Amino acid sequence: MDRREVLALGLAAAGAGLRPAPAKAAGTAETDAGNAPREDANLTIGVETLREAEKLHAVRFPDDALRRLAPLLSDKAKAIGPFHAESRPRDLQPASRFDPRMPGRTYPVQHDHVRLHAGRRPTLPRADIDVAFASVAEQAHWLATRQISSLRLTEIYLDRIPRIDPKLNAFITITADLARRQAKERDAELAAGRSRGPLHGIPYTLKDVIDTAGIPTTWGSSLFRQRVPSEDSAVAAKLREAGGVLLGKVATAELANGATWFGGMVRNPWNIDEPSGGSSAGSGSSVAAGLCAFSIGTDSLGSILNPADRCGVTGLRPTFGRVPVHGCMPLTPSLERIGPLCRRAEDAALVLAAINGPDPRSSASIDFGFAYDSAIDPRTIKVGYSPKWFSKVGFGEAGGEGQLLGLVPASPGHLNGLAAMKDIGVEMVEVEFPVLPYAMLLDSLYVESAAIFEDLTLSGKDAQLIAPWADSWRQARFLSAVDYYQIERFRRQVMEMMDRLFDRVDILFAPTYGSFELLMIANFTGHPGLSFRSGFAETATRDLGFAPIDPSGAKRRVTSNISMHGRLFEEGKMLALARLLEEKLDVWRERPTIG
Repeated sequence: MDRREVLALGLAAAGAGLRPAPAKAAGTAETDAGNAPREDANLTIGVETLREAEKLHAVRFPDDALRRLAPLLSDKAKAIGPFHAESRPRDLQPASRFDPRMPGRTYPVQHDHVRLHAGRRPTLPRADIDVAFASVAEQAHWLATRQISSLRLTEIYLDRIPRIDPKLNAFITITADLARRQAKERDAELAAGRSRGPLHGIPYTLKDVIDTAGIPTTWGSSLFRQRVPSEDSAVAAKLREAGGVLLGKVATAELANGATWFGGMVRNPWNIDEPSGGSSAGSGSSVAAGLCAFSIGTDSLGSILNPADRCGVTGLRPTFGRVPVHGCMPLTPSLERIGPLCRRAEDAALVLAAINGPDPRSSASIDFGFAYDSAIDPRTIKVGYSPKWFSKVGFGEAGGEGQLLGLVPASPGHLNGLAAMKDIGVEMVEVEFPVLPYAMLLDSLYVESAAIFEDLTLSGKDAQLIAPWADSWRQARFLSAVDYYQIERFRRQVMEMMDRLFDRVDILFAPTYGSFELLMIANFTGHPGLSFRSGFAETATRDLGFAPIDPSGAKRRVTSNISMHGRLFEEGKMLALARLLEEKLDVWRERPTIG
């Protein structure tokens, strides 16, 4: 597949596919609906049909072989119709299970522990806007020291949401009554001397692919807008137990692809004329605009890192299997991940600590502790990078197709991030990826999502989708099983390559889209990724890409993010290094003028 097809997928914004808990869905079943065989179809296959089909898979067989195959394949075609007609639960997990851990590799045990930077905590600001944009750690301190109540903090956000969100289109459902009730309960618990932890009383939002009992979880699609789950997802339950206060469900692009849901496009608070990225579009926008303390997004191909990059917030895509995905929209069983979007790096550590943990209902769940210690010595860290990653940013590599892909020069903010990394004392190591057909990995995403949502394809309901899924799923029907399995074997080859690379370095460092190959590879190998603000750029309004729609248009001040990709389960190391860079760069304080 070529890079234009990568762009058509939604500019690397296909979101995490996450499994739903049992749910009531008015007019929409929680199973693949099943489709009756086409009675009008002529399923007799001849040699000429097979000769044309050979072109799809770049193979060539002898004529006598095709004559033998034709009746056999005719029988298979007739048998597959009844198989299509069978109903299967949409959250049915495949027999094969992806595990990012390499055979023979030992991963150091982590005991759950978070030690934040021991800096001075500011006193409660007088202005509500300063409270709204404060970090989770600061808000937790004010709550613990009774400088503010959870109800008061919640009301600050509930006042901002109806004033500001109409400009952004980030919220699908606002849960004001629930939020007030939860905030009062958290305040009562604190008054009684009980604290559930750092997130006690902190208001947050959830991407609307994550099930919440009795609250619509629409997957951003008009086909599922009446869907009301009967129980919470694993992550929603963990956040409730941690004391979080749910402000509402924020927009996912339809079925986690792009930046648009059935209510329209989610907008970037730094420039409301452009999208906020995808597919965790509402999460990035709501955090950047100070409409919540933090949000939870999902990721299969950049859907946390992309809106973090566009909105200038911190987005963490954890190691595959670390955070349980039970009770979230199914899409890509071997790729889906759940993680936080926050305004500060240490906030992401606090949130990950709360949602980390095993779940026996998720076949891919991994029981692994999470430790974060701010007292990292950067001189002990080896950081891999490539100068070309800091040359141009976009969806692809520089070259003849550069203009088509919207590659643009790295911004001053990106280059300042590189300079800051060199200044803090890490050992910089230049690295390069071997030349391999990495784009072939994308077919795994197409195939998995096509299987999960097969009922939409076979029923023709895919034509009702806003998101550009239909042809991707139809294309997947023409990939041979042999080629798919070879792609999965190639995926193992890439995993082994990354494992060897992480013997040389601790972290790979680039602008979030300085290397689309790096971002894509780390999605398919299961490695953790982090995107956070490093500065700013001046650019005319963009679409989901990086190049201006109209280069002569008025320039706007927008954010630039840098990213890290680390060893499996070493999110703590990346976050500690990000905190140092955050302090060194000192660009996180600036806010969008929208609120």
